Amino acid sequence: MRCEHCHENEATINFTTVENDETKEQHLCSSCFQSLIKEQFPVVQLPPLDIQSVMQELLSMFQGNLDSGEDRTCPHCHTSLPKVRKTGMFGCDQCYETFAEELDKVLPRIQGAKEHVGEAPKAFREERALNQKQAELQKELDRAVAEERYEDAALLRDDLKALEVGHEE
Repeated sequence: MRCEHCHENEATINFTTVENDETKEQHLCSSCFQSLIKEQFPVVQLPPLDIQSVMQELLSMFQGNLDSGEDRTCPHCHTSLPKVRKTGMFGCDQCYETFAEELDKVLPRIQGAKEHVGEAPKAFREERALNQKQAELQKELDRAVAEERYEDAALLRDDLKALEVGHEE
C-alpha cells in the first residue's frame, strides 16, 4: 500500500486518531509520519525510527504472560488484546487503562519506570501548569462558597475567567 500523503513510498505506519468518537486512520511512510508529528507537535523532536516495529516489539514482550483477559476489549473503541499484540497499536486513549496490567509489566523493563519522569515539551508544561492553577482556584472557589465568603468567591471566579480567556487567546 502506498503512503496516503506522498503517494510515493510504501506505507509502513498506520496512524489512527480518535476525536469526538470519530476514528480516522492514515497509512503513511515513516518520513511523512515524522512530518505530520512535527506539524502537530512542533516542540517534539523524534529520532528517525520505525515506530510500528518498536511498538510491536514492546508489546510482544508481554504476549502470553496472562492466561486471563485474552478476550478483553476496550469499552470505547472495542480493540481487543490480541489485536493490540498483533498490530502493536492501541485503538484509543482508553486502551491504556484497559490494558494497564500488561503495560505495568512491560514499561519498567523498557524505560526503567512506569511514569514519565523526564523533560516535557514547553507547550505541555505550560498547559499542565495552567490546568493545575485552574484546579486550585476552583477548589478555593468551592471552599469560599461553602463558607459563605461571597466576596472572595467573586474574586476567585474572576481569576478563573481571566485564566480561561488568557488561555483561549
